[in-house]
Amino acid sequence: MKYTLIVLVLALAASPAFAKPRTKTYRSSCERIWKVVESIPTGPGHPYSSSMLDDKRLKAQFVTGHGALTGKRTLYLTLSGTGDTCEVAVEGVFSGLAHNDKGDLFKRIEEALTETPPESKPELKK
Repeated sequence: MKYTLIVLVLALAASPAFAKPRTKTYRSSCERIWKVVESIPTGPGHPYSSSMLDDKRLKAQFVTGHGALTGKRTLYLTLSGTGDTCEVAVEGVFSGLAHNDKGDLFKRIEEALTETPPESKPELKK
């Protein structure tokens, strides 16, 4: 029993080390995706209580969850890509039965992309 408890504690303590970022590639420029990320609402009544946005490095940090069981959970988002392709990577140490924080953030990005028409590129005159 004692060894079982020790193994369980060690497994729970080591689980954040195995948390991998979840990535998704969009057929859109990182500039457009970043505008969507900036528009994700934060504050009272929204899923994210605060955010930190780094426009230069295209990185963001969102804080969600305030429940007694899970506490605050932080998500880290990074954009990378060129042209009309952008890879979004979301990292976070919690994803359990009751919460799918990474998936929820991707869902919000996709919903905002469908609501926001792509910017038209100016035609070059010859």
